[in-house]
Amino acid sequence: MLNKQQLNKLYQYSYSLTTNSDDAYDLLQTGLEKYLRKNTNNITNEMAYIRQIIRNQFIDQQRRKKCITFESIEADKYQTTLAIDTSSLEQIVIVEEQAKMVWELLSTSEREIIYLWAIEGYTAKQISDETRVPRGTILSRIHRLKHRIGNQFKQLKGDE
Repeated sequence: MLNKQQLNKLYQYSYSLTTNSDDAYDLLQTGLEKYLRKNTNNITNEMAYIRQIIRNQFIDQQRRKKCITFESIEADKYQTTLAIDTSSLEQIVIVEEQAKMVWELLSTSEREIIYLWAIEGYTAKQISDETRVPRGTILSRIHRLKHRIGNQFKQLKGDE
């Protein structure tokens, strides 16, 4: 059975998809209900399995609402300026409002990748296995996200 730390991680994952606390709790509850109804004897990675249920549930909900588009990360939509401190990444202490603003600028697929890579510490291979997206695509997305955010820092500093 899941412990409190695992439940917190699942909540954080749900929040990374929804960007809303209430929606994240609802998504987590629905995901856990579906998990508990299934025959889980053959599952080797319980957390990955539950995250997949949560992810699928989120996609289903958004398709029903028709309020989210799952567009390619290669689309040229990076014209938004990030309003965060221009210090080095190791020295940044971002206030809650700034972090929320940056988080909301990212698409759902970008938030999911950043959450799994930067917060959970997953490798590109692990993200690939869990999301069923080719490893090369994951590596490309991580690289582009890092490059995009780096360019935003340069623009804020006036280096360009």
